[in-house]
Amino acid sequence: MNRLLLSALLISTALPIFVYSEDTPVEEKKAVAVTSDGFGEFGSSEPIPRKDEPERGVLRFAVDAQSLTPGEHWEQYNFPFKAKRWGKYQVRLSYTMTAASLGVQFIFGKGTANEVTLKKLLASTGGAKHQASFGEIYIPAAGEQFFAVFTPQGAGFSSFVLQEIALVPTSEGADVKPAGDGSFELLAKNATTWSENMRYEPKPEKNCLGFWSDAQDFAEWEIKVEKPGKYKVNVHQGSATGGSEVAVQLGGQQLNFTVQNTGDFHKIAEVSAGEVEIKEPGIYHLSVKPQKKNGGAIMDVQKIVLVPVS
Repeated sequence: MNRLLLSALLISTALPIFVYSEDTPVEEKKAVAVTSDGFGEFGSSEPIPRKDEPERGVLRFAVDAQSLTPGEHWEQYNFPFKAKRWGKYQVRLSYTMTAASLGVQFIFGKGTANEVTLKKLLASTGGAKHQASFGEIYIPAAGEQFFAVFTPQGAGFSSFVLQEIALVPTSEGADVKPAGDGSFELLAKNATTWSENMRYEPKPEKNCLGFWSDAQDFAEWEIKVEKPGKYKVNVHQGSATGGSEVAVQLGGQQLNFTVQNTGDFHKIAEVSAGEVEIKEPGIYHLSVKPQKKNGGAIMDVQKIVLVPVS
């Protein structure tokens, strides 16, 4: 098998990487030297993906021979792509590996003001498929974008196969916590936008979920409920047309409401969607899913508020 084909099968990304044997002391593995290219220590946090995680808006990339750019010290795989929207994404790599460990680097927007470098020391999978999270990136605008993956030149070819790179939508804000009165304020910036067009608009005069032109796009918030009970669900929305039908889903329950015409998408009004009952403490996902679109866009959403029913 020629070198180019072998390289293409191993999906790598640019950066000097370190390969260790099973006999390498742990202390040596921790002492990752910084090279002349500035590559240093690798992260190790590993969030566990949800079994019911949505697929909408996830960007997936395969590797082929055309993506490979051989280097003197490492192999670089280039991935130009056209983003439909801006937003924050979690970077995940799916791979198999029999070596004890291997360093990999992911660079987004190289040479731009938005350049981000993520590093990871991958552990052996025993030849089984595994998924690793590299961290998060922010795609600043719709349009042409670029990222690259690096592995050492020839280092992992006999043991490492990178199968897929996925950019998974993630929240741009902080974790949602209950207020002192037990209510939950689900701000637009705290939503995960499982979407191709809809996105969080961070400008102060907007600060909402907008561009909601596709009824397949939806928003989701994760909440940790410690005190079960009934909650009123109020949607703070704006629309220049109104009339779209939307569902709020939480814990197997669904509330339906009709979007109100507020005269402008950025003129926000509070709309009651009804009540839900949470019977057990735990982590829940509240989603807002359009059911029927009226006009050019569904609505803008500033926040969702859950108010305990006394």
